[in-house]
Amino acid sequence: MQGYHDYLIILSPPEYISDEVKKLKDKSEKIIGNFDGQTAKANISIQQWPRKRPVWVEPLLPKLERDLQTLPPLVLDINGFDFFDQQEFQTIYAKLTSTAATKLWFKLLRRFFNAPPFEPHIIITRNIPHDNFMQLWPLFKTRQWNELFSIDKLTILRRETIGYDKTFKPYKEIFFNKKLDFFDFTNVKLKQPAMMLSKKDDRQFSLF
Repeated sequence: MQGYHDYLIILSPPEYISDEVKKLKDKSEKIIGNFDGQTAKANISIQQWPRKRPVWVEPLLPKLERDLQTLPPLVLDINGFDFFDQQEFQTIYAKLTSTAATKLWFKLLRRFFNAPPFEPHIIITRNIPHDNFMQLWPLFKTRQWNELFSIDKLTILRRETIGYDKTFKPYKEIFFNKKLDFFDFTNVKLKQPAMMLSKKDDRQFSLF
């Protein structure tokens, strides 16, 4: 598979949020031992592009840069913790408050990637066995974390599809339009008729 790379599209919270997530991961490791994604830096995953040639991806980036200039930096609010129940395994994550404004912003972002709807979240412990979950969840269930933060760019990570190093590394950062205010932008958009919004913002970024 020489010449192929895996790409991961993410939103990265500011360092003070990442630092807090790392502390929570470290505390979890002391209780249950090593777990999947323990060393991964805090992020909100948007989409994966597995097994792509760079010559396919690079020509599409200028359009993506133009598209992302139509969006303001994103404002999010952490509101405690929740988990995904996968029966034998569970994933604990920091819960992000969902509002009409954030739903709209993610809807517009998804259209650039032709991505399906998803629940934005920040993973703390990924796919841990049920016994480990039962040890950790009582601690997270009662833990308070309320914090507002902003994300000003989208990050593309990359790694070789076949290779010894399976770590994703930064490949490209694309900034949102800092001249746009998140609240003003979403308020205006939410007041527009649904048909106008659909036609105006129905742009897609696709590798296929």
